Amino acid sequence: MGYGRDNKVNDMLTTNPAGKMERTTMLEDQTDQLRPPPSVIRKILTLDPRRVEFRIRGFDLAEKSHEERLESIGKTFLRGYNLILSARSLAEFEQAMAQEPALLRGFFIEGGAMGSALVDSLPFRRPMLGKFRARFEKRYPLLVHAGTGLAMSKLSWREKAIVGALDPFYRWLAYDGMGYHNVYFQQEKTLNSPKRILAGYASQAYDQGVGRGIWFVSGADIGKAAALVDGMAADRRADIWSGIGLATCYAGPADENIFLEGYRRAGKHGEWFAQGIAFACSARMNDQSMPETISEAIKTLWGMEPEALAALVEELRQSNADGPRADHPRYEAWRHSVADAFVHSITERTRGDGEGIFFPQEEEQESVSQSAGEESSERHGAVGQTRLP
Repeated sequence: MGYGRDNKVNDMLTTNPAGKMERTTMLEDQTDQLRPPPSVIRKILTLDPRRVEFRIRGFDLAEKSHEERLESIGKTFLRGYNLILSARSLAEFEQAMAQEPALLRGFFIEGGAMGSALVDSLPFRRPMLGKFRARFEKRYPLLVHAGTGLAMSKLSWREKAIVGALDPFYRWLAYDGMGYHNVYFQQEKTLNSPKRILAGYASQAYDQGVGRGIWFVSGADIGKAAALVDGMAADRRADIWSGIGLATCYAGPADENIFLEGYRRAGKHGEWFAQGIAFACSARMNDQSMPETISEAIKTLWGMEPEALAALVEELRQSNADGPRADHPRYEAWRHSVADAFVHSITERTRGDGEGIFFPQEEEQESVSQSAGEESSERHGAVGQTRLP
């Protein structure tokens, strides 16, 4: 039986549609092969897993379970990053990913995306990021694109090349990844900066990543996270709360009480906190790794099953991705559509007797809903004036 010289039989562990590992004999396309950098370069680029430990990073001390979760995320990320530097095929990388807990595989992918973008910056290299995207972005679109931004933080001179190699719709997540990286590894410098470091919509996407980073450096403490946001410029807070919402849901650990407290602390930016949660919900449903506690928290905050919310997010993505080109990023239009859906959801759920709704009391809720509507209108107007760089 001839497979042709560009293919070989490979016996490997893969994940089935239910997220379980299974051994599969598959035909491996030789075009899927990778050429790692020389060993001396790999040694320089490899990152020590201890870099993500709280005692090394100087993050706020957290509850032990929170600290363990966040450190495990960081170490999983670095395993993905370090492996892509030495892997000789994407099949090898995927086999290693399949051995990670389902809850952490997205972070393994994020690390691999960072490593792929970094390897592409080396001279005389075969492009790796394009192959990596083709293999993983359908299931992990947010993580693949955000991961490239972590590399971009170290390779500012490669910004145009990296962003240009990404999906035009999701490319803004590279700036999200940059913001996350800068908070995580340069906390004091980033959080004490008086204003954004980028221009145009890239600065908003950057702040969404800042929000994700704040969730980690605060030790997954919503009160500490909110205090850090309060110290930021007012015009940055909506995007930062969006990032916190995404990290609260995707990274965790969290439950319905944390979701509700986050919504309360976000105040007039509450719909952006909820929008971030919705994006994370969609990501978790897409990669089939939704924890039960997060599922229940989503039902409490959004008033719908995670499956329904993920379907809504995807429907709104398609309506914005396939629509006519506007003078603002379609990605931001998508975010607005999801935030507006949350405001509509609150309005519908508070029209009745409010039974089962755990939002603020009627008078306070009216004020929050009104300010949310005003905020949404203001942001829509701002978006209409934003042009792609």
